[in-house]
This record gives sequence, C-alpha cells and structure tokens, in this order.
Amino acid sequence: MKSIKYLGAIILLWSCSASKNYEGYIFNNQKKPVKNIKVCEQYTTNCITTNDKGFFILKKDNTSIRNLVVFSNNKPIDTIRTVWSQHGEKINYSFIEGKKDALFLKSYNQ
Repeated sequence: MKSIKYLGAIILLWSCSASKNYEGYIFNNQKKPVKNIKVCEQYTTNCITTNDKGFFILKKDNTSIRNLVVFSNNKPIDTIRTVWSQHGEKINYSFIEGKKDALFLKSYNQ
C-alpha cells in the first residue's frame, strides 16, 4: 500500500514539472475577449496580462501547481482552480497540461 502512495506522489510531481505554462482565454459575459486583465499565480508575484484576444500564457514554477488569481484594476475578481479531483477520482486540470481553457467573467464590462 505504501508503494502505491509513493508512486502516486511521484506521478503527481512529474506532472507538475511536465507543464511549463498556464494558458487560456478570459471573456466577459457577452463572450468578448477581455484585454489587460492581470493573471497571477496565487501567493506569488508571477503575473501576466491578457492581450487583445483575451489570451494569456504565464510561465509557471516547475515544482508546483498553484491556483490563478485574476485581477482588474489591481483588485482580485476571481480565482481559478487549476487542479482538483472529485471524490478521489481522476485528477482534473484547468489552464495547464497544454489545455487552453476559458474563463467567463459574469459581471465584467469593459
């Protein structure tokens, strides 16, 4: 049983280091891209802003996976969970592992 736990930890660490970037799109509630939105790794100063198409690509720390915090006018407006599992089932990822996901801000108008 211990070897299975260690193997799981090794696989998780490998997958954390395999992904080099967070990337995706941010849209408003009218499905229009939102530019100049700051996206940061939670608890760090590693940040980037979205371009005219609402796209961002943020280099990540290769030893961990963090949530992303979305800022508008230097105020946090949303947090993106980048890794999770439900009831101990398959681990799911957002904005990493080569997936270009999208975040829709419900009450954001430019």
